[in-house]
Amino acid sequence: MVRFLASINQQTMPVELCNLYLRGAEPSDHMRPDSLNLLRRHVTAIKIVAFAAFLFVLAPGLSHAADWHRYGNARFQYWVDIPPGFSAISEADNGDGGVSRSSDGRAELRVWGSYLLEDDFKNEVKGRVDLDVSDGWTIAYRKQGATWASWSGLKGDRVFYERAVPICDGAAAYFRIEYDKEQAKTFDPIVSRLVKSLKSGTCR
Repeated sequence: MVRFLASINQQTMPVELCNLYLRGAEPSDHMRPDSLNLLRRHVTAIKIVAFAAFLFVLAPGLSHAADWHRYGNARFQYWVDIPPGFSAISEADNGDGGVSRSSDGRAELRVWGSYLLEDDFKNEVKGRVDLDVSDGWTIAYRKQGATWASWSGLKGDRVFYERAVPICDGAAAYFRIEYDKEQAKTFDPIVSRLVKSLKSGTCR
């Protein structure tokens, strides 16, 4: 296509005529056949370049979206997207969720559902945060609403981010992703996508 455009550019064609043709107007009946053919070649080239540019802009987004895959849990009826480069979920025997790992082994994603011990989502989250603190994690971020909770922590050169949402039958769904601190910028958009994707089914 580059050679084709170069051969056309070696010839000249008034911009006004190209614009006229692109707007759908018919060229003059008095135009020489060779000039008319040249005009049509210019317009075709313009359309090809425009379409190629459109695909160039669109393709990365499509590829990125296609690399994610959806995991659905039948037991607790929740769904979450699994990032590109991560293995399929290796589900636990009890069917509550499972583990996915990055191809380089440096990051781990766990997803699971569990019943609230005290039938209180807020207290359940507090208990889990307290467990992280007792396990040596420094909690760097924590926010909670009526239907969600997120917190993250640091320990040495490792970072974790955990998200919880209440689901049906007095249970909650979680994901927890852990990775090297030096990979934080890489994982920021991944965490954002995970947060948006964690959903539960409709309660009956």
